[in-house]
Amino acid sequence: MSVFRIEGFVGEGRNTAAAIAQFLSENPDTAEIVVNSPGGDAFEGSAILAEIERHGRVSIRIEGVAASAASLIAVGGATIVMHAAAVMMIHEPASISWGSSAVHRKSAEVMEKLTDIYARAYSRATGNPLELVKQWMADETWLDASEAVALNFADQVEGEAGQDAPIAAVFNYTKFKDPPALFVELVSKHGWATASPAEIEKEKRNA
Repeated sequence: MSVFRIEGFVGEGRNTAAAIAQFLSENPDTAEIVVNSPGGDAFEGSAILAEIERHGRVSIRIEGVAASAASLIAVGGATIVMHAAAVMMIHEPASISWGSSAVHRKSAEVMEKLTDIYARAYSRATGNPLELVKQWMADETWLDASEAVALNFADQVEGEAGQDAPIAAVFNYTKFKDPPALFVELVSKHGWATASPAEIEKEKRNA
């Protein structure tokens, strides 16, 4: 089975809807996408979800982390397998705006609409009530593999959490509201909070 890996930020490098659409068109029968991403561009995440759902026969394998936009991508799979050491996170999409109060209000309106779109997608994929999903998103909810399966965000758990488990994608996880302690430790251990983009890219290549 052909495999496409989403590593790092959604919307950067090959982690785009255009690249995934091409991959899926070349594999019309079955395909696998491996996800290890802290998220990224919310709109690109929505576009990738659409491509995966349109194909209809994509297996998703989560290694390390599927957070934010990456978790939206993940729930589009026909089957979703999480490594025992992986985590998934859902939250309300965020953005940075600059300008007048009218600009900020417009940005807030866009984020509210995008939050509703994400919530409906999660609810449709998992069968959980929309309002409950919205509350989980507002709370920034982190799920380990067994919790994800219990709440229908994944279908099964693979492997055992241990020394050989896949490491989470390089990212400053302290930017999130309530990241797991293990991820905070990774940020401190590897210097991801203060590393330059070039240093982060170098660590990705050497990981």
